[in-house]
This record gives sequence, C-alpha cells and structure tokens, in this order.
Amino acid sequence: MIINILLIIVSTIISLIVIFYVYFKRANFGNTLSIILNIVLFLFLGIFFFASFLLSTVTYFSENIVLFLWYISIIFWVFSIGILSIIQKYIIKFEEKTIFSTIFYSFIIGIILGLAFLSNSFTIQSNNGSYKFVFTNLLLLYLLLFYNIMIFSVMCYNLIKYFTSIRDIKSQKLISVLTFQFFIIISLYSIYIITQNIVFKYLYATFYLLSAILVTYFIIKKQFLFIELTNKIHDFIIFHRSGILLYSYNFETGEETDESLLKGSILIGINHILSNFIDKKDQLNLIKMKNRDIILEYDNNHGYALLLTANHKNRFIDKAVHSFMKKFTSLNEEKLKSLNGLIDVSEFRNAKEIIIEHFEPFIIKKQQNNNKKLIYK
Repeated sequence: MIINILLIIVSTIISLIVIFYVYFKRANFGNTLSIILNIVLFLFLGIFFFASFLLSTVTYFSENIVLFLWYISIIFWVFSIGILSIIQKYIIKFEEKTIFSTIFYSFIIGIILGLAFLSNSFTIQSNNGSYKFVFTNLLLLYLLLFYNIMIFSVMCYNLIKYFTSIRDIKSQKLISVLTFQFFIIISLYSIYIITQNIVFKYLYATFYLLSAILVTYFIIKKQFLFIELTNKIHDFIIFHRSGILLYSYNFETGEETDESLLKGSILIGINHILSNFIDKKDQLNLIKMKNRDIILEYDNNHGYALLLTANHKNRFIDKAVHSFMKKFTSLNEEKLKSLNGLIDVSEFRNAKEIIIEHFEPFIIKKQQNNNKKLIYK
C-alpha cells in the first residue's frame, strides 16, 4: 500500500509539473489542439489511470471499490493511448484528416467500454495480499490487446512514413526513442492484464515513471520536438520598400543568401511586398502555393517587410515572425529611419542572431553551432 501511494505521488507531481509548464509556455508548443491533448494526456495517464491502476489491486479496499477502480483504469487507459497516438502524429505532421483516425479510435473505445461494463466481465481473486482480475469475458481481453497493438502499429507507421521528412537527424533519433518507450509501456501493460503477475505491474509503473521523467525533460529542454517535425522553413528575406534586399537567410543550408540566387516563389512574394507597400489598405499576408506557403509581414512605419517560405504557416511561425520583427526594429530603428540613397546592408547582419533566437526549432541542429560561432566572430 505504501509503495503504491509513493508511486502515485511521484507520478502526480511529474504530471502536474508538465501540465502547468505546458499551459504557461503554451506559445512554444504549436497549435491549441496539441496543447490541450498534451495536458489531457498527463491528466488521464499520469494521474487518473496511474492512481486507479495501482490502487485497484490493494486489498485494503473492498471488492466493490477495487472493481470500480479497475473499470476506471481501463477507461482512462484506452482514452490515454488513443490521445498518445494522435499527439505523436501531430508532433510529426499536423493534418486535419487525423480526425478520421480519432473517429475510428472512438468506435473501438466505445465497444471496449460497452463490454467492460457488462456483468461478469471479470472475477476477482485475492492472492498474496493483492487482488487479481481474471477476464471471464475473453472478447474484452482480445479487443483490449488488439487496441494496444493497433495503437502502436499506427505510431510505427507514422514514424516510418515521415521519418525522412523530419527536419534533422537529432529530431529523428529523439522521436524514435520516444516511440520505442511508448512500445515498452504498452507491452508491459498488455502482459500484465494477461498474466496478472504483480511483477509486471511494478515493472510497468517503474518504466512509466522513468519515461515520464524523460518526457518532462524533453518538454522543458527540447521543445523543438513538439513543433511539427516535418514542417520546414526554407527562406527568410527582409526587403526595404525601395526594393533593396536588407538580409536573406536560407534555413536548409544555414547560410546567408545572395540576392542573385533568389528565384521562383520568392520573387513572386517580393513583387507582392513591393506592390503592397503602395496599397497599405489591402496588404497580403499569405500566398498559398502547392508545396509551400509564402508568409508576408510589413512594418510600414519603418519601411521594410519580411518574406518567409515554409511548408505551411502555423501558430509558432506566426508568433516567431512578429517577435523577430519587434526585436529587429528595436535594434535597427535608427538605421531604418535614415535609409536613403546608398544603403550599407551589412549593418543588418544582426538579423542572423535574432533568427536563431526566435526560429530555433527550424534550424538544422548540425548547423546551429556553426551559426553561433559565426555570429560572435
């Protein structure tokens, strides 16, 4: 009983740390739906499921209470790993069609819950100071195992399908580690519900807590893992309203770009920038193309605009663009106001440092140290 309580306290503390951290730092975790799902996951899996799962075997409680706790643990388990699968997909690639997998999960969950609450689905046995739950409804057991296998199979499929599209090698490795640890967690739970061996119960609890600590570390220190890993920024350009290129940076090479190398969709965006400075009432902020978005932002007071090309615009990019422009304007306000005639664009190379500060998740990790070295030369 004491060990169970201690494990529950540790899991609850970890979950609350994550929940509050994600909420207060929500601007760093992508779209609103992903933020809500992460909070709900730790609430369901780390607090409600973990507590009801461990307490359901304690003989201190009556059979009616532990049976209720066992039912509750199954409910929160099936919802939690369904949410986990959806979060993994959103982290790798956010797509609206994920709603279809959500509907399918809900259908399976509904069947599981319906079978779970049928009378005589379990029989309770007391053995060596703990309760065991024997599945008398084998269809329920098979469906639970099928659901567990299906969830992990979907997670593996998502990882394999988009693996080569993930921004950098480091992110590929970390998301693979997280997916593997999810596999261990799901496997240990599955083995436990089959065998009802208390060893597997505590193996699950121990491994879950270690995994939760690792995920907490990633959430606090490796936030780039939670910003849609397959969404990439390609080009970042700052133009004066006179048409002069003030600064250009390529995220794929990690290098500044010469004006002569700009072409294609970038030139389309530049033409829109220049024409929009003339008509301030109807300035265009987004051009959607087949494979990428052209994002445009203007500072009419200081006479410059920013053009960014990415796979698609999201909340993080939008916030980063506005934060960049605010700091860039603050650092270069006098230079921007005095621009006329011959312009020395080398004065605006401090943009690189601001890019690294605000767009860190999109900078290829192997280039990041080189960029920082160049900044401080």
